[in-house]
Amino acid sequence: MKVFIFFSFLFFGLNAYAQNSGTRYDTCQYLGQYAGQWIYKNGSDTIRMTFRINRDYNPSFNSLSDNLYGWIEYKRGNTIIESTYPYKNMALPFNSSTQQADNISVQLRLYTCEPTNLVLRGGITDFHQSKEIHQVTATVNSTKTQMTWKQEFSEWHGAFTGAVGMTLPREFVLVKQ
Repeated sequence: MKVFIFFSFLFFGLNAYAQNSGTRYDTCQYLGQYAGQWIYKNGSDTIRMTFRINRDYNPSFNSLSDNLYGWIEYKRGNTIIESTYPYKNMALPFNSSTQQADNISVQLRLYTCEPTNLVLRGGITDFHQSKEIHQVTATVNSTKTQMTWKQEFSEWHGAFTGAVGMTLPREFVLVKQ
């Protein structure tokens, strides 16, 4: 009986601690459907993006979240303009503060975690333009086979870095492979 009481107190104590620990959760089971390879082709330009989902813990904000990380390869003909593709299979750490930001191009999240939500938001690092970060809105069609990619750029971004414009087009359509 003492053992039962001890484990009951232990269980309820840990449960109460977990509920009061203040950890924020922003996880979403629907994000995984966007993982995989997506391609855009226009003439000699080819953009390949590979997305993987990862659950991160951010100790600065005591939060747990699901994120879609992406790696790109932008080619004009056979010339690689920009690429983080060699890192697409890298191990992603659970603790987001230990990630190697120079090896990841894109970070996206669902606008709202609902099965009908087709909008992803986040950012892309433009390594070719002084590592500037551009805001991204990616809208997926209802069959989840095409993604309309839109990224924003403000001309004043390059005022201190010398960067001009963006490496990738402002808007394009990726097709799921």
